Formats: sequence, C-alpha cells, structure tokens
Amino acid sequence: MIPPLSSHKRYVRSALAYSRRHGGLRTDHRHYHVWQKLKETNLGHAYPLLAILYSDTQGRLGRDPLSMLRSCLAMMLCGVTSFTVWVGMMRDDTFHALISGFLPDDTPGVGTFYDFQDRLLQRPPQPRTTTRRPYRSREQRDKAKQHKDKNDLRPHNDIVNRLADRILARPFPNIPLAATLEGYSDFSALPAYERTLQCLFFSSFVTRSAELNLIDLDTLHVAGDGTKLPTWANARGKKHCDCDNKGKNAEERCCCLRAYHDAHALWGWDSYRECWVYGHSIFELTAYSLRHRCQLPLVVSMADCNRHDSVHCLATLYRACETFGFFLQTPSLDAAHDALGLFRLATQRWHMAFVVPLNQRNKDNLRYAGPLRLEQGIPICQAGLSMKHWGFCPDRLRLKWRCPLAAAKKTPDVTACPHFAKDCSDSAYGRVLYTYPKENYRLHTLIPRDSVLWNLHKDARSCAERSVKRKKNDFHLLETHTAGRDRWFFRVMLAAMCQHISAWVTHAADRLN
Repeated sequence: MIPPLSSHKRYVRSALAYSRRHGGLRTDHRHYHVWQKLKETNLGHAYPLLAILYSDTQGRLGRDPLSMLRSCLAMMLCGVTSFTVWVGMMRDDTFHALISGFLPDDTPGVGTFYDFQDRLLQRPPQPRTTTRRPYRSREQRDKAKQHKDKNDLRPHNDIVNRLADRILARPFPNIPLAATLEGYSDFSALPAYERTLQCLFFSSFVTRSAELNLIDLDTLHVAGDGTKLPTWANARGKKHCDCDNKGKNAEERCCCLRAYHDAHALWGWDSYRECWVYGHSIFELTAYSLRHRCQLPLVVSMADCNRHDSVHCLATLYRACETFGFFLQTPSLDAAHDALGLFRLATQRWHMAFVVPLNQRNKDNLRYAGPLRLEQGIPICQAGLSMKHWGFCPDRLRLKWRCPLAAAKKTPDVTACPHFAKDCSDSAYGRVLYTYPKENYRLHTLIPRDSVLWNLHKDARSCAERSVKRKKNDFHLLETHTAGRDRWFFRVMLAAMCQHISAWVTHAADRLN
C-alpha cells in the first residue's frame, strides 16, 4: 500500500530538526549543494501519478514514493551511478539519508530501489534475459569510404519521405497542452516504460520551469541532437549449446538459441566518435530562448541504435507536436537532418520554421524550377550580389526579395551596380523577385538562410549538444552498468530532471542578486 502524502515543508522541517538534534546537514559537506537543490524541489505534484502504481487496500505499507524519487535524484546529483553504492553511502553518512527524506536508521535497501524503478517503468515480472537466435553479423564497412562520393543520396531520405507521406495523410489530433503539463494526458501510444516518467517530467519539472519563465511555451524554440548509449550487455549473448565455433568465420558459426541480457540492443554507427556502438540511441529536444541563456531538455525519446538521426528526429518531433501538444516555432538542427520530408512536415503540417544547414551529400537535390540563380535559397542578381530579403507575403505564401542597391539602407556595403536602371530594372524601387516555399521547402525556408535571425538560431543549436554532454559528464551516464532500454530511459530522465533542478537554484540565486 502507498503511505499518505508527506508535504515538502514537512520533509525540509524533519531534516532540519534531526540535524539540530543529532547533526548531519553540515555546510562544509562536499554534497551540500545537493541539499540546497532538493530544498527547492517540491515533488508534491508527483504523488497522484505515483499513487496509481500502488494498491489502496492490499499489501503492507510501502516506502514513501516521493522520498524514493527524491533519493534517486539525490543519487544522480551526487554523481553516484550504482544503487548499491548509494545505499551504502546513506547508511554510512547521515547527510545522504536526510537529504533523501529518510531517517539514518531506517534507509531502504538495494532491492527496494530496484523495485521502485521497475514500478515506475511498469515492468512486469519477467526473466532478465531473452532467448533468441543471434543475428548474422554484417560487414561493418568504413563509413568514410562508403560515403566518399558526396553526391550519393543517403537511403534514409527515402525513409523520411515515406514517413512524411503517412503523417500528412492522417488527421491532425487536437492535444491540449494543459493536460500534458498537468500529467493527465493520454500517453497510451507510448511504450509502457515511458508513460509514468513522461508524466512526472512534464507535471513536476517542465511546468515548474515554465512558471519561472525558464521555458517560454508561447514562443518555443528547440534544438535537437542525438547520441548513442552503449549498453552493459554482451553483444554475442550467452551460449546454451556445445557447438564449436573456433576457427570458423561468421557465416559458418552456429545459429543456436542464445540468452541476451539486452534484447533490444543493436549495432549502430556513431559518427561523432567514428566507431560502432552496441546499445541504444536517444534524441533530445532542448528548449532555448533568444532572450535569456537558460537551456533545458523538453522532450527525450529512445530508439534503436541503428536509426539515423533524421528518422529519429522525425519521430521525436511527431511525438512532441501530436502526442504531447507542444507548438514548436523554430527547431534548430544540424546538417544530418537535411531531408525534404522533414521540411515538408514542418511547413505543411506543423507550421514551424526549420533551421537546418544544407548537407553537401544532398546537393543533387537542390534543383529549382525556374530561371533564377540561387545560392542556398537566396536569389543572386545579374551583378552577382545577394538580393535582400524583404519579408513574407502570407496572402500568396511567398518570400519577397529586393535589389540590394535599392535597399541601400539595409545593405550599406552595396554602393554601385553596373546593371542598375539599365538592363536590370528602370524602377527606383529596384528589381523585385519572389520565391515560393512550396516549390522547394529546403531552399525557400520561412527564415531566409544566412539572415541575422537564421544565424541566431543556428548558433543556438549547440545547446542540445551541451545538454547531452552534460548528461554524460555531470551525471556519469555512460559509467552506469545499465542494460535494457527501459532502464536506460529511467537514467536519462533522471538526468533531465536534475538539469531542471539545477536551473531552478541558479534562477533563485540570480533573482536574489
């Protein structure tokens, strides 16, 4: 059974009262900053969501779920990667027990933490291993040699286009964002292990950050980036047969059933480290603003390790817009996401301005139906000058471009042109051209390429990389002995929650100063 709700004020008072009587919350403790962060973290909104996972009438009284969740967050903030190590730290040091919400002589065991983790993941009782036949190993080709020809179109572009056609053929769902932020939205389309954690993340962390104006939900800009997570499981599995594979090549080895500790892990190419990784892939949308420097994770999803970033990005954007109900104004992504299908969805369905540099491997797809000479979607006049963007015409869905000499106030570097008023245009207003985004969404973006606003969003894209790097460095994500997609998702979401908590404390300190 679930214990009754214990308020956040009671948690703080109990810890301070015990510390005054017996000591424990020392200001010179190496993890005192964690206590300052947890004091600002009110988990009261998470209690109704956690109560659903417990029985109301049967079983003995369990541990306080808010204290268990708070203890998991404290473990991540202290840089500890193992439940076993953390339980030992709580029993040896009164400080770690008090900041978790437990009395020093009544701390939970290792099994209690794993039971709580499985409860959050809605993980049914099942064997830790899965028995299946091994995959036939493919030749792991050198990626640099494979894509030596930069004119070669990548096969994932076709996948993105097919997925875009399927999504465009569906009716757009009306998902209220308020239900998502309150934790009562219907997440039945998500995997079971994501539902409770996503509700907790939105209701208790994203909502609080939005109230503190750290995330502007009305003008929501996001940056996207993906990374690979190597699993702690053996890629070859455990043999149950007596077949001798010594001296045999990959095609001659036996295909008998083997036990795999992480059944969903696959081999995938990590382009950043230029190596093969056996595990899973995550993609994160990080919210940023052009008015302040706060950058926080908004949507996190997991997929197969062999999934390309463009395909994974499409699935994440679809989830953010049509499952969670977010209205994203400007997604900023790297050149790996330069796929026509993504631009089509962004313009036709989600009405967002994509900021994605052109990928050189897709330069054969830069054809434009018309006599204009274009460079990255910007018209070039007869004198070889880039024409000046002069706004968007919503009535005809087109972009207006003026002669750079005629628009001299905004282009002071252009002082003369041999073609002006001769064979170009005899109007004092200068020559005017229009480009239509529907003819090529990649070239004629809603925010003109290389404009000031474009460069601002392009420079902000690195915040997603920093957010992912922080999960790996500050919270030691890659040092955890984790296997299984659900347990990996648990660790990733805890790290994302800790990022929001750190932002709250920083915001409170800046407000006082």
